[in-house]
Amino acid sequence: MEPWSNTRRRHCVVTGGAGFVGSYLVEALLAQGASVTAVDDLSTGRTGNIDHLHENPNFRLVQLNVADRSLLAPIVAGCDELYHLASYVGVKLASQTSSQTILNNLRAIDSILDLACHYRPRLLLTSTSEIYGKALDSNSGDRTSLAEDSDRVYGPTEVHRWSYAGIKSVEEFLTLAKHHEEGLDTLIVRLFNVIGPRQQGRNGPVVPRLIRQALSGEPLTVYGDGSQLRCFTDVADAIEAIVTLMARSDTAGETFNIGNNVPVSIRALAELIIEVTESDSTIEFVPHEAVFGKHFEDVLVRIPDVTKLQRLTGLTCEIPLEDTLRMIVDSTRIAQNAPG
Repeated sequence: MEPWSNTRRRHCVVTGGAGFVGSYLVEALLAQGASVTAVDDLSTGRTGNIDHLHENPNFRLVQLNVADRSLLAPIVAGCDELYHLASYVGVKLASQTSSQTILNNLRAIDSILDLACHYRPRLLLTSTSEIYGKALDSNSGDRTSLAEDSDRVYGPTEVHRWSYAGIKSVEEFLTLAKHHEEGLDTLIVRLFNVIGPRQQGRNGPVVPRLIRQALSGEPLTVYGDGSQLRCFTDVADAIEAIVTLMARSDTAGETFNIGNNVPVSIRALAELIIEVTESDSTIEFVPHEAVFGKHFEDVLVRIPDVTKLQRLTGLTCEIPLEDTLRMIVDSTRIAQNAPG
């Protein structure tokens, strides 16, 4: 590896830095003047997300599995901030989780926390809205959104989908334990359906999949009856919230929802994508079991309560969904028309 400049600057390590959200975070940190090491095994991340950064002398990519503590140690040793984004993502991938995938994620957080406690960087853990499970579906009270301290409701262990929520729960428990027991400077953010250019649809994210289908003139496949409610967050809003929270000293040991809180049904999302792409595609409703098998549960409603984020930072993740979709459509068209 090339040595860093002798000029002392803030050094950040981003695991999963070649992924969708990770690559945007790397860009934002570089724009702040930090030196950044992206760590990624490229199992779901893509070099194409960060190829444009290699000419920046303050950036480097290290390809390795975050669970490999001995290889990760010298990278974490020199960093001031450690952002842990590396994880498998997507409902489809979660529904097909193997024991090895589960163990690799648990080994990764164990490795990250052990090294963080030894070298003492500030640590940000990215968690997920999946952490809440089907809490709003099962709630018989007046709650209409999910606050950071809301109860969580999961389905049975035979439904593979819940393994991802379980893993992220364990990651949060361990991170908070290290904060309370060893004084580790930690911050947890729960992301709600972040979307934008570079996101891939192969493992389940609905927006890039439907846009690809619309641009190809194929039917847009909506799972179930399309009544499921989701809130989609522009990646620019999510990154602004992450870097803002990480820059504050009063966020240590805290957990924050990051998300747009305007819900849309998946059917309405498909209709909007057809409108934005000016496609002649139709909408085709597909039973969940045809895609995910018999042992699958969907979540009907998932809406974040972002009061905590707004009160502390004044930030609102409110870039309109249509604006974000237009950006994704434009970038997808450019990629499809690129030579080669």
